[in-house]
Amino acid sequence: MRKIKFIIKNKKGFTLAEILVAMAVFTTSVTSIANIFMFANRTQRKTQAGLESQTDARFAMEVMAQQVRRGNIDYAYYGGAIAANPQTVLAVIDNNNNHIQFRRQAAAGQGIIQISQDNGVTWADITPPEISVSTLAFYISPATDPFALVPAANQQPLVTIALTTTNTTTEGASMQPMFIQTTVSSRQYLR
Repeated sequence: MRKIKFIIKNKKGFTLAEILVAMAVFTTSVTSIANIFMFANRTQRKTQAGLESQTDARFAMEVMAQQVRRGNIDYAYYGGAIAANPQTVLAVIDNNNNHIQFRRQAAAGQGIIQISQDNGVTWADITPPEISVSTLAFYISPATDPFALVPAANQQPLVTIALTTTNTTTEGASMQPMFIQTTVSSRQYLR
């Protein structure tokens, strides 16, 4: 029998080792690119959840601030004089003499801000279920109605609203709590 020899005269092909190295480099680069994409996507979702929770908290704060600006503090709700700050309920009388109240209510393991426009009979949620309000405090000054006792007093009622929110979505689970505070005075001048 005769042995058949293959003679490769021009070496234009790849060896098995070269193919394995090329596949390993390609697989590593594709895996790295996929991981970078997933990390960027996860970071974007987390950022979006943070922006949405900030927007929702600012909206709730703005609703309360507008009612204080347009109305007046309902000192009668607090018994004429505010005993101690902070308060858990903010009572306001708007310019149409409607009694409006704000409070934090714990429901389903999270806190929500609610509004009542019928003197506390029915309550509606202001904050969505995606954020949880852990604290809501109202600091009212002065402690007594400045327009009732001393008409010559030059104090304007003001409220400092402080709230702490956290995001309850899976994207926002590791986010830090957000603290928001504002001080608002009433635009009504009753002298």
